[in-house]
Amino acid sequence: MISISKRILIFCEDEKSSKIYFQSFKKDEKLKRDLSSVDIQVIHPKNHDPVGLVTKAKEMQTKARKDRNPYDEIWIVMDRDGHVNIDQALNTAEANKIQVALSVICFEYWVLLHFEQTTRSFKKCDDLISYIKKNHFEKYQKSSCCYQDLKDKMHTAINNGLWLDKQLKNDFDRGIKNYDMASYTNIHKLVAKLINPKYHW
Repeated sequence: MISISKRILIFCEDEKSSKIYFQSFKKDEKLKRDLSSVDIQVIHPKNHDPVGLVTKAKEMQTKARKDRNPYDEIWIVMDRDGHVNIDQALNTAEANKIQVALSVICFEYWVLLHFEQTTRSFKKCDDLISYIKKNHFEKYQKSSCCYQDLKDKMHTAINNGLWLDKQLKNDFDRGIKNYDMASYTNIHKLVAKLINPKYHW
């Protein structure tokens, strides 16, 4: 029996694309060896607005500590897509050492980075999905698993995420918040950890 040496808890706002995507990592035969000592839990809670996600993450964080089986990392995967109180959620998460993988405008911006090095912005998530289907991935559906179709381009997407960080550096230096960016995602940081649990940013 393999002993678990690392626990990663992932909360997904979206019960379709992002939840299905992150659940696929443990099923990937190529990654099973690297992830054999990692317990990855993916949860879509009943209250999945930004504040609700952080509240539930704090509850599970506290319980795990009381049970003397704390999580090594807790991540929340959420979209900017029209949410209010997102600043409150991000501040609370940071204060409790809960990491947030945020996408502007939605998770599909991470999908787009598998195909393009871009800062292109979209007003609505539907516009972004239509763009992906028209230009890169005709069969993409939010409700289906895209992991198998994207995994060979994963390193490209991570590199494009790092490139996007550099493009936005001046905006961050001026004090602009990530959720106020025209386009943004840092999902590459979470994905890099799942590919290599020993990875440190």
